[in-house]
Amino acid sequence: MAFFLTKPLNIPLGHSVNDVRQKLLKLLCLKDRELESFRLHRQSVDARNKSDVHFVCSYVVETNANPANATAYEVPQDVLLNVTKTGEKLNCIVVGAGPAGLFAALYLAKSGCAVTVVERGSDVEKRQAKVNEFFNGGELDEHTNVQFGLGGAGTFSDGKLTTGISSPLTYTVFQQLVRSGAPQDILTSALPHVGTDKLVNVVANLRDEIVSCGGKFLFDTSVTDFIVENNAVKGVVLDCGENLLADCVLLACGNGARDIYTCLNRYDALTFKPFAVGLRIEHTREFINTAQYGRVFATHRDLPTASYKLVGNFDTHSCYSFCMCPGGVVVAASSERDSVVVNGMSNYLRDGDNSNSALVVNVTADDVNRYGYGSDALAGMRFQQDMERRAYAKAGGNYLAPCQNVTDFIAGTLSTQFDVAPSYPRGVTSVNLRELLPKDIGDTLAQALTYFDRKIVGFGSSGVLTGVETRTSSPVRITRNEAYQSKLARLYPVGEGAGYAGGIVSSAVDGLRVAKAVLLSLNS
Repeated sequence: MAFFLTKPLNIPLGHSVNDVRQKLLKLLCLKDRELESFRLHRQSVDARNKSDVHFVCSYVVETNANPANATAYEVPQDVLLNVTKTGEKLNCIVVGAGPAGLFAALYLAKSGCAVTVVERGSDVEKRQAKVNEFFNGGELDEHTNVQFGLGGAGTFSDGKLTTGISSPLTYTVFQQLVRSGAPQDILTSALPHVGTDKLVNVVANLRDEIVSCGGKFLFDTSVTDFIVENNAVKGVVLDCGENLLADCVLLACGNGARDIYTCLNRYDALTFKPFAVGLRIEHTREFINTAQYGRVFATHRDLPTASYKLVGNFDTHSCYSFCMCPGGVVVAASSERDSVVVNGMSNYLRDGDNSNSALVVNVTADDVNRYGYGSDALAGMRFQQDMERRAYAKAGGNYLAPCQNVTDFIAGTLSTQFDVAPSYPRGVTSVNLRELLPKDIGDTLAQALTYFDRKIVGFGSSGVLTGVETRTSSPVRITRNEAYQSKLARLYPVGEGAGYAGGIVSSAVDGLRVAKAVLLSLNS
């Protein structure tokens, strides 16, 4: 028997297994006895025609025949099931326990390295309690919050696994996530997601597997400096004053690790990286479902909560939707005192009252310099910090968030009441958000809302905006060479915080990629 991957096939909602089999026989030009087995490979929703919303699916089929409309299929390699044990027991420090750090640590631990993961935030159970306490009006813990702790910022998000990269290592990432407790459907969905309620268990299981392979975790522990000799990193200095020595350090900090950026800037190891800033937009889930699926199919039980992806290029900037959370909430993502940062989060079922996404505008080095924040590597970081502090002050403190109706934002007027109930947990204050943003960014957002209203009717004439969204990606890149080492030898920048990834999957892939390079370099 041989395996083949079919061309995409239209499958109606409410289909049965036999319905699929009959469609496959027709597509592949096979007789019933020739189709030994089939399984779903990828499934997406086609809602372009609101009177005929259906799935588009491809399948892996098993047959001895030579099927039409299919190509030979070979299962990709799962590198975490085929790790070669290193002869020499290398001592590796991984700084940061987000997706990049966890996958790098798992690969190194499976190879036989002595791995220590240093994470400024808490373990996931304690972290969850501290985040919930903050959401409910408690004090902000600057070390354990939506940004910091086991799993990184992605743990308190939608857990989206969509990615633009085509690395074969993505297969390993998805398989490992399922082994760690993620739902099986991430292997077949065109828009896979895990959800915060399931991610907390997934990252706990990843932690446990690393420990079972001999790895160690130091939670509630920050790196304050690097031990450098002859331009090579020999270890890290911890906030308790202890020096931790190692053969190499993998730096997998998140994009909110501003103290790490400031430290590395002393070694001239950073460059400015473009990023994006903006606001969170919320509509009701019912509105987005109806807009995307039409009234007939908006509540169909087979369809997932609707999502969208919008992008537009305007006079001076581009604007796009980012981190869309169907049936989710806007979360309080601050990690510094007297600052307001928003992000989005949803659980696996995506059954919240609202759907939200970030609407963000690209920011270049020239922009930041023009705004008055300088032209050095940390200029973008300072711009982000200033926006967050001004948002806090403008909303009146106590981590209230500034909020405005979409229509009032376009008009530049205060909102007297909100069109949609804001879901931000600490509460909101009516603010003219245009006053918080550089004029060109505010103008671009207003243009984009009007433009997007033509793509999704009502999108730019309803809903609320909450600010500010500043942590879309790292504002710096920690430079690294072809061997993945920084200007400081044996320091390996990894993942989103280092400027080399954008999301859970690409960060995890970068962690695996760099871990493999570490073994190659240290054993050569």
